[in-house]
Amino acid sequence: MGDSTGRARKMVGSSSVRWWLLLGLGLVVLAVAGALVYGRVAPASPPSMVGTVGGGVTARQAFAAAAEMATQWQEDAGLSVASCHRPAVEARSGGTVEWNFQFFSSSTRRLALVAADGETAWVVREGLSPYVVPTFSAEAWRVDSDQALQTWWDRGGGRWVARRPDTDLAMQLRMPDNGDDGPVWTVVGLVVGAEAAFSVRVNATDGTLLEQ
Repeated sequence: MGDSTGRARKMVGSSSVRWWLLLGLGLVVLAVAGALVYGRVAPASPPSMVGTVGGGVTARQAFAAAAEMATQWQEDAGLSVASCHRPAVEARSGGTVEWNFQFFSSSTRRLALVAADGETAWVVREGLSPYVVPTFSAEAWRVDSDQALQTWWDRGGGRWVARRPDTDLAMQLRMPDNGDDGPVWTVVGLVVGAEAAFSVRVNATDGTLLEQ
């Protein structure tokens, strides 16, 4: 009887030890998983950006409808700025993208802001400009938004988003203030409320990375 009781106690004790070991291992796994989710442990190699921005329309695809609308507004309308703003996580997971295009008419000295989602475009506002605004041709703009975003992602943006999934992404295409080398993409990842940002500049004609 004593031996049976002893063996039973040993079995219970052994089972209890195994249970606590399994529980401890499970908590460790959960802790590591939680750290990955919240960016405490950055992945060794961030996932690659594949395809177009968010799986939706690119800037050039949205530009087709915007350019048609701008021509109806003024025949000599020239593109001066293309831009969009969205959460960085949507740049990989998908979602709609609304692009904003600013056009300038040199004959009337007026500016128009046209929004486009790839299929439709509409004039947001327009008005007189106190100064001449630089414009660029579609021929000079050869690098689409997905390529510019890929450059940002590969140059450190992917690691940035892995650490800060609350990053907002802003993209702007325009002529630089100094120089006539063609339009330039500026891609910026920033965290609202924090003095933290990561940006790259890409030549929109040949795709080369530019100095900040």
